[in-house]
Amino acid sequence: MKFKDLLKYNKREIIKGGFVLALSGGFGLWTLGKFIDYIKHKKMERICKRKRQVTIEAINNYKLIHQPCQLSQDLQKQILNSNVAQIKQLLYEEKTTVEQIVLVFIERILKVACSDNLNIITEINFIEALEQAKIQDQEIKADKNIINKYPLFGIPISVKETFIQKNFDSTYGLGVNCFKPAQEDGIQVAQIRQARGIIIARTNVPQVAMTFESVNHIYGRTKNPWNPNRAVGGSSGGEGALAAARGSVLGIGSDIGGSIRIPAAFCGVYGFKPYSGRIPEYGESKISLAIEGGMQLKVSRGPIARCVDDLIVLTKVLFDKEIYSKIPQQIKDPYFDPQQLGEFPKKQKLKIGYFNIFNGLVTPKCMSRAVNEVCEALKHQGHEIVEFIVDAQIQSIIANCFLKIVVADGGMKSYIDALHGQKFIEEYDLLVQDANISLGIKKFVLGPLFKLFGQKTLLEYNYNTKVDVYQYLVDSAIRKQTNLQFCQAVQDQGIDVIISPAFGLPAVKHGGSKELAFTALYTWMWNVVDFPSGSLPVTIVKNDQDLVIDGQENSIDLVYRFMKKDLQGAIGLPVNVQVSALPNQDEMVLKVMKQIESLMQFNSKYPYPELN
Repeated sequence: MKFKDLLKYNKREIIKGGFVLALSGGFGLWTLGKFIDYIKHKKMERICKRKRQVTIEAINNYKLIHQPCQLSQDLQKQILNSNVAQIKQLLYEEKTTVEQIVLVFIERILKVACSDNLNIITEINFIEALEQAKIQDQEIKADKNIINKYPLFGIPISVKETFIQKNFDSTYGLGVNCFKPAQEDGIQVAQIRQARGIIIARTNVPQVAMTFESVNHIYGRTKNPWNPNRAVGGSSGGEGALAAARGSVLGIGSDIGGSIRIPAAFCGVYGFKPYSGRIPEYGESKISLAIEGGMQLKVSRGPIARCVDDLIVLTKVLFDKEIYSKIPQQIKDPYFDPQQLGEFPKKQKLKIGYFNIFNGLVTPKCMSRAVNEVCEALKHQGHEIVEFIVDAQIQSIIANCFLKIVVADGGMKSYIDALHGQKFIEEYDLLVQDANISLGIKKFVLGPLFKLFGQKTLLEYNYNTKVDVYQYLVDSAIRKQTNLQFCQAVQDQGIDVIISPAFGLPAVKHGGSKELAFTALYTWMWNVVDFPSGSLPVTIVKNDQDLVIDGQENSIDLVYRFMKKDLQGAIGLPVNVQVSALPNQDEMVLKVMKQIESLMQFNSKYPYPELN
């Protein structure tokens, strides 16, 4: 066609044709992009399936060579319910051997913790564990005192899947990380080995380890020993579940937003998040450079167990200067200098603060009852109990800070990049969607709508979205100032420790983490201010009255409606409280946790499920 012929066409038709061409081209590119994403996801899906099959085969192959434990049923039950000191005593009195103890926990894991039941375990380390046990038995024969020379001698231990352990993957539930075993141990695994702990298994986590439902495309969904229809928490969910199922004596997890304390709360066990300055920055694998570069939230690493004494044992190992000095030089953190866990404070009468509501989010009566009962018990011991008061604006900044940091990069880009084409688990759907909504739409569309329809909670957390570098720096400065103000409020009121709800609810139903993300503010707030914090069980949900959310019985607020729906069927679930103190006051937290444990007697009142 000649140019003069082209001029005969109506300009409107030319524009229309160009528009159709551009639209069809754009649709073609969009379709191609979606097709490429589909191919990438299917590739990762195949890798995940193969990894899972390898794990199942390893368990089945072990079963073929397994030699059953020779101990009586009564002694086996005693071992499963023993703490570190009690197991060491059994060894010292020659009532059993390290090998038999390891076999007891292996059989327990095979019975209750594999994929055909609670689905807690990602990989097993049984053969190496039994080899180490036999060596330790020979050492005991040569000198019985070796049992007490090393803090973890003879103790079966489990490890969160994200920790670097030689010959094992740290997948974070992602196909891209499968079949890439570590060439050497990370810091915490090396410390456990130096203390002569015996690592028997690795445990499940959420995909990318940023929600409180431990489920991923490789290992599936972990179930709660108290109620299989309930979540185990996350991201150290497998550790919490295994402790409650009595599949190991002691475990190690990590915590950047409640990842030790939420599983402890959901599973009715004990967890401790140390002040981040007393834990090396390294030891776990990283899932992306952007996440590794994050500076505003400091990850901490600490123990999960069935009693405070065992929390103290592993915390001492993680803080120990001599143990740290003996791990290989090439894996050490050059910027870290260990600070020993010191003697507990001698102060007898403590001033203990408490709160039941933070940033306006009301918890059900079972959570406030737990806090109140603990405070009453401590008051009878002579401690002064006061309500902790802090400015509402400070509460709002702290409550919003965690989500603000997570989504600041632009729709969770740091985590999406780590997927390498794999799809997010559905638990992240609402968070990712919300993170991708522009601030303008949130301010001028969603904000007025939430206000109009009485959605107070959604309105409070509505303004967390992608920001530029300048705004990120401003937000970081505000967070630093707010942390100082929060610490000042604690100091001005003369408070030694603070007792608070361990979470916004008892263990949520599977899938509940989508709609109930804000209830985690009771744990992530202590990461924002970087306080050492522990979670311990004190009671259970006893009756329907425990499920009432005061003042919200007829609320139209969607968050409370979701909470009330999730609370259905929660009777019998464990209820924890948190104990927190100013930075570097880890000893004070553990001291008060020990007192609460002694006063509340949870373990004797509410035995862990038998799971027969």
